[in-house]
Amino acid sequence: MVLEIKFVEKPAFRVVGLTESIVFDSQTPPPSNSIAKLWARFGKRIPEIAGEIGSRSFGLMLQNPANESSMCFDYTAAVQIGLDDTAVSDVSVPEGLVCIDVPAARYLVLTHRGHLDGLGESFRYFWGNWLPNHPFEYDGGVATGKYEFEFYDQRYTRPDDPNSEIDLYFPIRAK
Repeated sequence: MVLEIKFVEKPAFRVVGLTESIVFDSQTPPPSNSIAKLWARFGKRIPEIAGEIGSRSFGLMLQNPANESSMCFDYTAAVQIGLDDTAVSDVSVPEGLVCIDVPAARYLVLTHRGHLDGLGESFRYFWGNWLPNHPFEYDGGVATGKYEFEFYDQRYTRPDDPNSEIDLYFPIRAK
């Protein structure tokens, strides 16, 4: 269920995480799909990451419209680290993980409340209802380098909690 919709101008931030190319299967429930498995692997690696900021996690998605299927995308399970003058290539990153600078962007933020199984409904709401009916267009993907992402903080408790909340950030621009 979409609880809230707002616009946010978010400054650039830096994350360290684990990236995998995902072919999304809508028939597999979210708690057992390939993204959940990626999170399980990444969760074990979080203690290796130096400089983590707070208890916040990000599920970054980089869409590539050139893919034959829009259901194929790169997904990064990540935590935020401090952004300083150090180049990404100079950041100490544990082997097998990646460091990503997420650029500043304007986002439409949907707050999803409920079971993780219902998260797809909030994504469908953005793509099928909100975006086509407002004077904005999607501004993310490989062409702009802007990520769409899930933001998890203390409001997210567990996959089956009807009161869990997740913010979904969609980069947008005026048409």
